[in-house]
Amino acid sequence: MRFRLASAASAIALSAVVVTLAAPAVTFPLRVSANRQHLEDSTGAPFLVVGDTAWSLVAQLNQTDIERYLDDRAARRFNAIIVNLLEHKFASHAPATVGGVQPFAAGRMFEVPNAEYFDIAHRAVAAAGRRGISVWLCPAYLGWDGGDEGFFKEINAAGHDALRNYGRFVGERFKDLPNIVWMLGGDFAFPTSHRWLGDVLAAGLRDGGARQLMTAHGGQTAAVETFGDGDWIAVDTVYSYLKDLREPLHAARMRRPQRPFVLIESTYEGEHDAPPEQIRFQAWAAMLSGATGQFFGNNPIWHFDGPTLFKYEGSWQQALDSVGSRDMARLGAFFRSQPWIELQPAADGQVVTTDTGVAPVAASSTDGTITIVYVPAHSTGTRELLLKSRHANAAQWFDPAGDASPVIANIDGDAESRLRVHTPGRNSAGATDWVLVLR
Repeated sequence: MRFRLASAASAIALSAVVVTLAAPAVTFPLRVSANRQHLEDSTGAPFLVVGDTAWSLVAQLNQTDIERYLDDRAARRFNAIIVNLLEHKFASHAPATVGGVQPFAAGRMFEVPNAEYFDIAHRAVAAAGRRGISVWLCPAYLGWDGGDEGFFKEINAAGHDALRNYGRFVGERFKDLPNIVWMLGGDFAFPTSHRWLGDVLAAGLRDGGARQLMTAHGGQTAAVETFGDGDWIAVDTVYSYLKDLREPLHAARMRRPQRPFVLIESTYEGEHDAPPEQIRFQAWAAMLSGATGQFFGNNPIWHFDGPTLFKYEGSWQQALDSVGSRDMARLGAFFRSQPWIELQPAADGQVVTTDTGVAPVAASSTDGTITIVYVPAHSTGTRELLLKSRHANAAQWFDPAGDASPVIANIDGDAESRLRVHTPGRNSAGATDWVLVLR
């Protein structure tokens, strides 16, 4: 037999996400929810992290360009950005600003801060806060493998006392900005002998009066894998370049003591020859695996046309309207229209199975009223899925790559009471990834 599961009301409700990007106002500071599964603002409103990477913003951009970037991201409802307080390599005049302002007195790295530099950074973070954007601020970027990309060697040479004093200075200067989430570390999975770096810097920030949440950025490792289970880590992270992130995402969700976690970094748009469907897959997988959000990265936005690791075409201004930027705005709008904090990840094959390609990623609300399935792209135009749920009275396909209205899903039932559905073919971008919503 063949039947269609849909209702006019549900079709109207779901189609609204493709035309409405409005996000609720946020009241900083952020905090961890009572169930320790997500972030919320100071009123208790859930905070879905829709993040962008703006690592070199302080050092590479002047105030006019900072405002331009923030206005664009706010208009697309990005509400979180990663920013380096200090740049070692990826800015045109690093570690100075584009205007030549140095962060420290000559020869006194991490010992004698220059107030003018940190005032510039303070204005940038405050400008983000006025737009409802949280800044995941890295106070002392370490650099990949402790090399010349970051400050690990300088920090190590300066020692415990200098690092704690620097943290105290930064904490005092930025304690008044409630939109900060402190992000310690930066691209380095150092040996356990150097875990003191996180503890000392965190203690210094607290000494200075900084009370905002803290997390960490490892070296393709989670926050707690890198820094240990320190009390200062409020938010755990997933940092992986695996094409299928389900394993590290599951590990973060099952880690105890429980913490909310974000996908802090994965493959960037414009790097590693990553197609748009790969960028979408990792973001949707994070959201359906229990994350409180995810960060998107783009080359050249992350360095704003400064020194970089990968060739690129165009400019950071042009990249603001990239495919990935639009796809992440669309993802944010979709989940804001759903009870995302109630979604519980489904085990592989628990909700839907397929004989071809990468397995779908699925999650269902705790009351079972909604199930969301992301079907990764496949080389064929159409994929057949076997549904395990028999309680849906509405089913729709949502295009993760375009703003067309949702498509009613046609479900086939057979003599053995199995439900089958076929993806609609190619989406508006010509790819074959789709999102199935079962109600």
